[in-house]
Amino acid sequence: MDDSRVIRIAASKMFGDEFDVVLAVDGADGWDIIQRDPDIQVVFTDLVMPEMDGFELLKLIRTSSKDKISNLPVIVATGANNPEVAKQKAISLGATDFITKPFDATAIRARAVSYARLHQANQALQQQTTLDLLTGLLNIKGLEQQLGKEIAFVSRHQACMTVMAVELDGFKDMFIRVGRGGAEAIIKKVANVLMETVRKEDTVARTGVASFAITMPLAQGSNALELADRLCQNVENLKARLDGKKMDITVSVGVCVIDSASGVDVDSVLNASEFALEQASTLGRSQMYQTSMAQYLVEQARLAGDSFSIDDLLHHLKDGNEQAVLPYLDVALERLEPFVKLLSWQQKQRLLG
Repeated sequence: MDDSRVIRIAASKMFGDEFDVVLAVDGADGWDIIQRDPDIQVVFTDLVMPEMDGFELLKLIRTSSKDKISNLPVIVATGANNPEVAKQKAISLGATDFITKPFDATAIRARAVSYARLHQANQALQQQTTLDLLTGLLNIKGLEQQLGKEIAFVSRHQACMTVMAVELDGFKDMFIRVGRGGAEAIIKKVANVLMETVRKEDTVARTGVASFAITMPLAQGSNALELADRLCQNVENLKARLDGKKMDITVSVGVCVIDSASGVDVDSVLNASEFALEQASTLGRSQMYQTSMAQYLVEQARLAGDSFSIDDLLHHLKDGNEQAVLPYLDVALERLEPFVKLLSWQQKQRLLG
């Protein structure tokens, strides 16, 4: 990414034979491309650009909730107009490496190849492992496997469970203040607090750069809220300082209680807990919000509006899947109300059985 047309043309010539080069005019354009193009392997960027500079781009990449983006190698181009303090700031924000103007085409190509291969190897490793390398917790893949087993267990025993979504408040601002190294140290501290606070039978996973999930088989709603409150308090008690001043570290917690796991799956449970987290985040820092799976499904049914059909619901009933129909009953009745009004008294009596 560079706002100089000459530099962009030169970059295209340098990498064109070995890479599919995607050019951006500034940081904002580059960030848009990175989010849309899953095949990006290495990012080269200048620091001084209009709209969005290289520092802001680095911050967005390193704090992205998507591991594939947050782990991208970012090579920063520097020149005589970039003082040492700027380079140190880029390092603190997670710059992978630096290249100096004027560029050596052969050296840059070799570096691009090396980082691209390393990034691909790391991605392959992450797809195979179920552990998060920074915290030692389960990663999203490990969480999905464990949650699938727990849903099957509580469904088989007609029991309940609770899933929590936890997120560090104000992480992007924190990242700017303490840099990548400081942010990772705080993430590890929070992970330890979560592990020390939950029950032994509960599972804690890291699901994003600054987000976690906790699965609690057989946990009741009231017990889950007490635990969520304890989590918030324990994180607030963490000791971290910046320039001699205490830093406020807090988390928000979304709690989803599943009274019956019949008919639910991993995606719906995680989506419901994320929905609860979004509601908690709107309340401020160190807040909690609880929903039930049934409430979440009803809300989603209302939002779905016309995106489902009565025939779909009838097919579910025919297949014996009543749980899939229940959240949509109110919306379905609203849709059928005009027809009910047309029924005669005898037809209504027959309908009611």
